[in-house]
Amino acid sequence: MSQTNKNRAAHLDVLKAIAIIAVVLYHSGFLTYGYLGVDLFLAINGYLITKGLVKNTLGKDARVSFSGYCSFQLGRVVRLLPALLVACFVCMLLGFFIMLPDDYENLSQSVIASSFFGNNILAAITTKNYWDVANEYKPLMHTWYVGLIMQFYLVYPLLFYMARIDKKTPKKTLLTMVSTLGIISFFIFIGTTNASHRFYYLPSRFFEFAVGGIVALVQDTHERKPFRASFVYICYGVLILLFVLNKQIIPDNIRLMFVVALSCVLIVSSDVLSNVVFSNAVLAKIGQASYSIFIWHQLLLAFWRYTIANHFTIGTYLLYLVVVVVISFVSYRYIEGFTSSLLFSCNGRRRFYPIFIALFLIVNCFAAYIYFNAGVVRDVPELYITKADKHRGMHAEYCDRGFQYDKDFVTQKSHWLVIGNSFGRDFVNAIIESPIVDSVEVSYTSDYINPKNTSRFSNADRVFVSSLGVTDKMVSEIEIHCLANGVTPDRIVVVGEKNFGESNGQIYSKRFRDDYFRLYIEMEDGYWEKNEQLKELFGDRFLDLIGLVSNEEGMVRVFSDDNHYISADTRHFSKGGAIYFGKLIDWSKYLK
Repeated sequence: MSQTNKNRAAHLDVLKAIAIIAVVLYHSGFLTYGYLGVDLFLAINGYLITKGLVKNTLGKDARVSFSGYCSFQLGRVVRLLPALLVACFVCMLLGFFIMLPDDYENLSQSVIASSFFGNNILAAITTKNYWDVANEYKPLMHTWYVGLIMQFYLVYPLLFYMARIDKKTPKKTLLTMVSTLGIISFFIFIGTTNASHRFYYLPSRFFEFAVGGIVALVQDTHERKPFRASFVYICYGVLILLFVLNKQIIPDNIRLMFVVALSCVLIVSSDVLSNVVFSNAVLAKIGQASYSIFIWHQLLLAFWRYTIANHFTIGTYLLYLVVVVVISFVSYRYIEGFTSSLLFSCNGRRRFYPIFIALFLIVNCFAAYIYFNAGVVRDVPELYITKADKHRGMHAEYCDRGFQYDKDFVTQKSHWLVIGNSFGRDFVNAIIESPIVDSVEVSYTSDYINPKNTSRFSNADRVFVSSLGVTDKMVSEIEIHCLANGVTPDRIVVVGEKNFGESNGQIYSKRFRDDYFRLYIEMEDGYWEKNEQLKELFGDRFLDLIGLVSNEEGMVRVFSDDNHYISADTRHFSKGGAIYFGKLIDWSKYLK
């Protein structure tokens, strides 16, 4: 078998190289299905960990103890955490000088979660959508994977210890348990309706590890060459095509399952793939450094997008790749390599652990300080933020103010009912900051179907539908509620889409330019088209917010006339944005 060094299978390192190249190209925007490289990693990981655990827990001379379990976990932590901690420290350092407070607060939260191998859980609770364009500007959005594999390491060895109860056929018992849990996980994956849970959590991802583990457990029962060479090469080609072909020929989940299945064929085909092509030394070296490449590529990419541009030219992309290669191999050689070399000796371990613990404490204490100070390290007058008035939760307070108006009408003023999610609360703020605020009474609800809101409909003079992702179906349902309570459809106003770019970081990085407060930005893909569709559909009942701040090229303003960000997160109104739109909107026609 061709090997890069002792006990390393070169063909597996080449597969890792293909996986990491696919992931880097995906995050760079060049390979639509490159994210499936992670699924290839999971299958390989399950295979390799299973091979090691079988030897150490089920072998004739194996001794199982709690200290052995702890040693295994410590080895995994020491393997994964040092490079991650250094990356986290670099993120916090760069963020201090570059990021807006809300973004810096979110980064500090991710640093703490990543350090404790829980960023997948944090992402499932907060961002929820891995595919959200906002993730492209988060330097640690990809460390959900590190959390997932560490959680797998915590659980998986327990199966091996349980299998030892069967003294006669422990390996067969283990195979039964891994297969059963893998099948359960697979059904969770295809059955759950929560896309966030399906993507981020171990129960729905365990089957990918398990498939690799099953291959490792049954491999000894196969002949030396379980598959014909021609079949292996076809599988290799199909695997590459699944990464490269952007057309949705098959559903995404089916494509994922094919990737996992093909991975298993290639994992056990070492004899066929031990040649200069499929065990190529250069690719194998990339595969060996794949963890460092994985850690650093998104960090560099996110800060590039945040400060310079969200699009690449050929020249800038080549520059980015060179920087990724250099930093990743420095990380592989001097962080991963240094860590491994120290741990081989007793004296090395004594020297390593104090350094490791000190770095862990420094990074997390730094991140915790930033988090509890809401990411505020300087005054940002464009957002009404000052260091003297910083406090936890300050960035969501203004939008959440709309919840105060979730109540029935009680005055004789003109009654305006606002329906929507956080975009609805945005619109409430625009009304409250407008010159006509003393002429109207505002009521807000996100649950227009609730019977408790019947009186609000019957007493409403105007009903404003302001929601992220508003549809004609939603408006039709609201029209039915209105008609049932004596409110005619002509009193319903559909508030249009709003979006102010992908990230304010691109703007904030230009704060030393003379034209800073006169900058325009392009909306995210799809927002302009959706706004035009709604405008055509609802005609006179449509309130076009974007039309009030866009130019002839379809670009939108970033700042109000008095130099305040219209939106802090590019989607919701900041205080300055609500005040600005409160002045721009012609409220008089809704008071009639």
